Amino acid sequence: MERYNWTAIIRKNIFVLGLVGLWPKGTQKYGFNLYTTHALVTITLFGFTQSLFQTILLLTNLNDVEIVTGIAFLSISEMLVVLKMFYLARNVQIFKRLLITLDDDLFQPKNKEQVDLTSPSFKLWNLMYKMLWCSINVAIVFWSLVPFIDKSIKDHNLPFLSWYPYNAKTSPFFEISYVHQTLSICFITSVNVNLDTLIAAFMMYTGAQLDILSDNLRNLEGENFEEELVRCVNHHREIIKFTRSFNDAFNWTIFAQFFASAISIGFSMFLMSTTSPLNKEFYSILFYGTSAFLEILIYCWFGNEVQMKNTNVPIKMYECNWVEASRKNAKELLFFMMVAQRPLTVSALNLFELSLENFLKILKSAWSYFALVSQLIE
Repeated sequence: MERYNWTAIIRKNIFVLGLVGLWPKGTQKYGFNLYTTHALVTITLFGFTQSLFQTILLLTNLNDVEIVTGIAFLSISEMLVVLKMFYLARNVQIFKRLLITLDDDLFQPKNKEQVDLTSPSFKLWNLMYKMLWCSINVAIVFWSLVPFIDKSIKDHNLPFLSWYPYNAKTSPFFEISYVHQTLSICFITSVNVNLDTLIAAFMMYTGAQLDILSDNLRNLEGENFEEELVRCVNHHREIIKFTRSFNDAFNWTIFAQFFASAISIGFSMFLMSTTSPLNKEFYSILFYGTSAFLEILIYCWFGNEVQMKNTNVPIKMYECNWVEASRKNAKELLFFMMVAQRPLTVSALNLFELSLENFLKILKSAWSYFALVSQLIE
C-alpha cells in the first residue's frame, strides 16, 4: 500500500502559520535570516502592538464600565494569542519532529480499511475547522464595517476601542489606525484558528493511531502472532510518547485558552443581552461568542476522543484469536492488556482533562461570569 501522508491533512494550517512567520520551511529553525526578520516584524506589528494598545486603554479606564465591558474579552483573547505565538515559536521544532514521527512505519495504516477507519475523525476535524473559520470571519467583517454601517466613520470612530500614542481622530492617523486594526484582527484570528486546530489535529492523530492499533490487535492470529504483538506494544508506547510530547508543549496555552474562552463567552452573552438583536454590533458579538465556543469544543471533543479510543484498545484484544495462541503469547497479551488499561488523556496544565464533561463545566463557568457582570452593572 502507498504510504499515507498524515501531514497533508494539516497542510492549510502549516501554510497560514508559515505565511504569518510562525512555521519556518522544512526542518529549518529560527535564526539570523530573512524569515526570522519577517516573523519579528509581523508578530510585533500586527500581534503584540494591537494587544498592547487595547490593554493600555483597559488598564487606564478600569472605572469606565462601558470600556471594560466593551474590550475586556477582546483584550484577554488577544493577549492569549500573543502567548500562543510565543509558545509555538518556542516549540515549533517539537511539532515538526512529531510530524516526522507520524511518517514512521509503526504509524502507517496497513490497508485501505484502516484508512477508512480513521477518515470520520478527519472529516469532523475539517468540518470544525471550517465552522470556526466562518464564525470568526463573519465577526471580523461585521466589526470592520461597523463604522461604515452606522456612519460613525464621519466622526472618525475606529472598529475597536484602543489607545494610541497620537490623536487617532485626525488624518492620516485615523486611516492608518483603521487599516492597522483591520489587518491586526485578521492576523490574530488567523493565528488563533490555525494554531487551535493544529493542536486539535494532533489529538485527532492520536485517536487515529489508537484506531489503527485497535484494528491490528483485533487481527492478531497465526504464526506471526508474537511478532505482530511486539509491533503493537511498540506502537502503543510510541502513541503515548507522541501524546505527551504535544501536550507538554502546550499545557499552559490550553489552560489559558479555557480560561479566556469562558470569560469571552460570558462577556459575549452579557453584551448580547444589552444590545438590540437588530443592532449591527449584535451579530459581531454573536459570531465572536460562537467562535470562542467552538474553540473549546474542538479541544474537548478530540481530547474526549483520545480517552474513548484508548479504552477501546484492551477491548479489541479480546476479539483477536488468542485462544489458539501459545501459552507464552497469551501471557504477554494479558500483561499488555493490563498496561493498556491505564488512561491516556490530554490535559490543561495537568489540572483537568480535555473532555466533554469538562466542556460543560466551562460553559457553566461562562454563565457564572455572565451573571457576575450583570450584577455588577445593575
